[in-house]
This record gives sequence, structure tokens and C-alpha cells, in this order.
Amino acid sequence: MREFILKANKAITSGDVNLKDLPGSCGRLDLVCRCVSSAFFLSHDLRRDTVFYSVHYGNPSPPVALKFMGSELKRVSPDERGIAIFIKKALEKEHLSIWKESTPGIYHAKKEFRDIILERNKEGKKIFYLHKDGKPIEELFNPAQYKKDVVFVLGDHMGIGEEDENFLDEIGAERVSISPLELHANHCIVIVHNIMDKIECLHVSNNIN
Repeated sequence: MREFILKANKAITSGDVNLKDLPGSCGRLDLVCRCVSSAFFLSHDLRRDTVFYSVHYGNPSPPVALKFMGSELKRVSPDERGIAIFIKKALEKEHLSIWKESTPGIYHAKKEFRDIILERNKEGKKIFYLHKDGKPIEELFNPAQYKKDVVFVLGDHMGIGEEDENFLDEIGAERVSISPLELHANHCIVIVHNIMDKIECLHVSNNIN
């Protein structure tokens, strides 16, 4: 299982989503939608082994966390507006401390960014923080030591902030780099998938042979 956790610093936390202005009045909800599309959509299929979380800290009532389960998603299209419609439905709900399903494969809850990371950490999953100054991903992953259940943490255009970076260091998250340049979050997800796909294929091939 591959999991991605995005901190969306300004993303809206109510159902008042203006589908004609996702970048502006919705606090860069367009970026969240692009991340969802990059996390799940293949040419003619979905990635069933992927989970994506976005934790919204915009107005009016942060935080609100959304969880997208690739194995359960239905009727969602890869375009930003189509994804935003499903996010709007989830944000319109009452948010509690436990996950509640909004539509198939999309859940919502009143959870902090750190809460979700700690939940994954307690499950024994390895946490990786995508950062341009981290270790090159090629040094951490290889076919001989393929890690199937991994969690990648990333920020939006504002990053995740120094306090959350320190938190990740404290829990033993490892910084991993996929480029020496600052990339868009959705591009990071595509690159990580591409690298992990290749490593997984080589791992399976080596085991068969």
C-alpha cells in the first residue's frame, strides 16, 4: 500500500466551494484536486493500492481531513472540477473525530495533520518526508529491499512549516529527495509512483527468476 499525506495550508474547510474559483476563494483547492488525480488515475484504470489524505487548514473551521481509498473509489473522474465536486460533498458533512464515508472511497474527519501521521506510524509503517534536501530516493529504495507499505508526506505550495518538520524528525521520519528542484506536489506524487512502479516490477521479476 502506498499512502500520501498532503498538508493543504489554505484549503477550504466548508462546503462553500466555488467550482469556478478553486485556486482563489477555495485556498488552492485546485492543487488538492490535482494531487488526487495524480495519486490514483492511470490511462484506463485506477491505482487500487493507494490511499491519499489531504488535511485542510483553511477557513472557516480547520482542520478537516479527507481520505481517498483507491480500492473503493467510484464515479470520480480525473479532472479538477469533477474531483472538486466530490470534495465539496465531503466538506458539507459534519466532521467528527472518526472517519465517516461521504461517497464511495472518500472519507472525512476532524483530524490534525500530525494525527494521521501518528496513526500510520503506530501501525509500523515507514514514514518518508518528501524534501529536496533529503537523501536521493534511489539510495533508500531498491528491488532487493522493496518496501511495500510506505507513507510519503508532502506539503502544498507553502510547505509544511518548521514545527511539523521538527515533529517528523522526532518520530523518525526519513527525508527523501526526488529532485534538487522545488516541484509541485502533484508532480511529486507522479514521480514517486513512477519510481516505485519500476522498483516493484524489478523486485517481482527478480523473485520469479
